[in-house]
Amino acid sequence: MTLPPSLLVYFDASVLYGPDNATPVSGAVGFVVEEGTTAEIERSLGVDAIASSTELEFRALAEAAVAVDERFDRVASVHLHGDAEVVVRAADPEDDTEPPTRIARRRIETARAALADVPTVTYRTVSRGANERAHELAREGHGPENR
Repeated sequence: MTLPPSLLVYFDASVLYGPDNATPVSGAVGFVVEEGTTAEIERSLGVDAIASSTELEFRALAEAAVAVDERFDRVASVHLHGDAEVVVRAADPEDDTEPPTRIARRRIETARAALADVPTVTYRTVSRGANERAHELAREGHGPENR
């Protein structure tokens, strides 16, 4: 009998701004799902609708959770790591931080629904360095014309 995996999930978002350094021109999210030392899923996604970098971080969280749900039948635990503290705190049901927007609430609901059957789900804010691969994947999501 094989035990179900314990997964580490790292997620991040990236926004590129125009020449005025204020107008977003490209948004993307990235995430990596690891089992032990093996990357089971790595994904970069360009995003057309950019509300803010924080909104994209919520999108990255939701996309990562859905990818776990779609890839694995059974999981013992999922440990979600992101470098945006407000996102991690708002997503963690043990923290009383409120999601800042309706869209953020919807993304959290999507993530929680995707992981509802997982016995243990934890949330942790990590440094950019610890989240480097997810950050690289998010930047790749902009496409070669925007890198």
